[in-house]
Amino acid sequence: MFGKKANRDLEGAWEEPGVIGTRIEIEGDSITVLWRNAPVLETKFKTKKVDGGLLLELKKTGMRYAGSATDYAEVTRIFCRDGALEFEEFFPISGKSSSTLKKTENSRYGNYDIADSELPLVQGEWVANEYHSFTISGDVMEMCGKKRKIRLLVSQGQVNGPIRIVDADASVYELQGLANFEFIGGGITATMLICDAPSVRLTFRRK
Repeated sequence: MFGKKANRDLEGAWEEPGVIGTRIEIEGDSITVLWRNAPVLETKFKTKKVDGGLLLELKKTGMRYAGSATDYAEVTRIFCRDGALEFEEFFPISGKSSSTLKKTENSRYGNYDIADSELPLVQGEWVANEYHSFTISGDVMEMCGKKRKIRLLVSQGQVNGPIRIVDADASVYELQGLANFEFIGGGITATMLICDAPSVRLTFRRK
C-alpha cells in the first residue's frame, strides 16, 4: 500500500535555497508539489531504499495548474539522500529539468510569522491619491471593486518591524498591480509595478 514505508525524515517542507520556484511539502504518505507556492500536484507515495537513499514512488506524476485540463509537465524522479531532495521533471517542449531541494522552516509565505492578531491596526479606508485607494474590513481588502482575503506577516525574530499585508493565497504576489504592502508608522506603503520603468513606492494614509 502507498505510504506504509514513508520515512519520517522526509516530513516537512523542502525548497531550493534562495529560489522562488519549486516547493515540496510532505506529510505522512502525502506529497504536494508547488510551483511559486501554487499546488500543481497532490498525491500519495511510497518509498524504496536504493543507492544509499530513498526513492519516492508517486501514485500520480502529472503536474497541472489549477483550472487546467491537461498536465504541463511530469515528475520523473524524487530521491532523498544526505539531507537533500533531488527533484527531476520532464517538460514536453524543453525536456528534462532538475533541482536540489533542502529542508526549510519557511512557510509558503517565506521567512515570516503569521500576525493576523494585528488586523485591527489596518482597518479602514486607505488613500494614496485620486487613483489609488483600498479598504480593509476584517481580513478582506477591497480594491477597484475586487475583494480578496489577506494575511498579516512579520519577519521571524524581528521586533517592532513593518507588518506585511499579503494575499491569503501565497501564490499571489501582487494586488491590482501593487506589491510589497507594509504597515509601518501609522501608514501603509506599496510598490506600483510599472513595465519598462522603475517601480514607484506609494504611501497610503487612513481616510
